[in-house]
Amino acid sequence: MTVPAETRKEWIRSRRQRKKVARRARFRRQMVRYMVLCSLLVLGWSGFTKLPWTLKHGPEDIVVHGNQVATVDQVRKSIADVSTTPLYRLNPRQLEKQIVALKAVKHAFVRRYALPQPRIVVEVLEEFPWASFSQGPESPVESVIAQSGRMIPVKEFPTVTQPALIFYGKPGLKLDHSNVAQWAKWVAYISEQTGVPVDFVDLRNSNDVRIKNGELNLKLGIADTSLTRRLGRLTSVLAAVQPMKSRLEYIDLSLDNNIPLKVAKKDKEAKEPKDAKDRTNATAAATATTRPI
Repeated sequence: MTVPAETRKEWIRSRRQRKKVARRARFRRQMVRYMVLCSLLVLGWSGFTKLPWTLKHGPEDIVVHGNQVATVDQVRKSIADVSTTPLYRLNPRQLEKQIVALKAVKHAFVRRYALPQPRIVVEVLEEFPWASFSQGPESPVESVIAQSGRMIPVKEFPTVTQPALIFYGKPGLKLDHSNVAQWAKWVAYISEQTGVPVDFVDLRNSNDVRIKNGELNLKLGIADTSLTRRLGRLTSVLAAVQPMKSRLEYIDLSLDNNIPLKVAKKDKEAKEPKDAKDRTNATAAATATTRPI
């Protein structure tokens, strides 16, 4: 069947017209979508910039949890610059580093909240006190040694717990976690053998380390890898020093072959009764001389 030429031309013309109308409709739809998207972006950006992203009440909107030693004011001052900075521009990791710079704080976790009102919540995990630090028996406790080896100044953190165990040392003494763990083992080893807690460890002379353990004074010498073995010999001399404990100055555990005992002389104890007797005789003689006839 042959289609007339005019009919075929009309069909082609109408088909082209339909395609043109469809293209125009698609273009209008795309333009509407583009305009809606741009409007949403503009509205979103306007709303984002106009919202109150900064802390309304300044430091009061910084909430601190878990602190016992570090005060809320100390934590807030460590991140004081957040009061004027929008929340979306704050870096929580950087804020955590600033808070951990406080020597009483071991870990910190920072969270930001925009609703119902902008605020910052800080979770604090503090250092655990292990021993006290002083420069000598006559000096007050200056710092507290944490289990991590960190020195917590008592002056900055007056509420920090001061453990009974005291370490004497020179200013600027530095310990790390491994040092603290090793000394904790040695101190516990001594207490296990004597049944008495260690009072202090004197590190002022690294070549002549000394320990006070109840009534016993221990001379350890150099605290090296052989110290554990040398401390293990303490049990063997405890029974021998019991009779002379009142005159015992110290037990020398610094040597590898033997254990010398430093015992005080009795001259002073023996001299005191003699001096008292001489004073009595002198008083009696003076009384007899001045007695009237």
